[in-house]
Amino acid sequence: MVTVDSPSPEPTILRGREGGELSCNVAFDKFYRLYSPVVRGWVAISVRAGDVDDIVQDVWAIFYQRWRGWRFLPEMYAPDARPVLSFLYRTSRFLLEGHRRRATRAHEPLGDLDVADGPDQTERILRAVEFGQCLNLARKVCPQEEMDVLLAKLGGIPGREVAEALSITEAVVDHRFRNAISRLQKKMNPKKQHTGRKKQ
Repeated sequence: MVTVDSPSPEPTILRGREGGELSCNVAFDKFYRLYSPVVRGWVAISVRAGDVDDIVQDVWAIFYQRWRGWRFLPEMYAPDARPVLSFLYRTSRFLLEGHRRRATRAHEPLGDLDVADGPDQTERILRAVEFGQCLNLARKVCPQEEMDVLLAKLGGIPGREVAEALSITEAVVDHRFRNAISRLQKKMNPKKQHTGRKKQ
């Protein structure tokens, strides 16, 4: 999974496509392999398991249509720029918002894990379950605007691009992210809230 600390491979793929070293389809496949788990995570935490595949497929179909006519702007090559990831985030968000409006019943968090057998599978599954439980808790205690920021930041999108996607300032992004983390910490460690109070 892509993280905030990992260097972004996007500029290399974008330059390869712009320079003709990569075809449209090959570059698309590279982005799909890179970001598919991130997109699936954004969608899976917000809808019933049975709806995940359809929405994820729609996200990638929309991106493919845009990718065929992608404009390669200079700012895309900044070290922290992730324009494709930002586009996928915005597209996921808009599709999920439309799905929420159409939905008539409560959503279930997280789809089924689909992982291959291997020596590290137990540890990987445990980490995935813990992460999923944390996001499920966040979905219960955080308002939607904070969840949008939390999912974007955890997915590795820089604050500047989150701000642009949501039409808010970076300061608001940071504020919402801190609020979401604070809500999670209070919910996960309720005893710490009372340590500084004197007994009466």
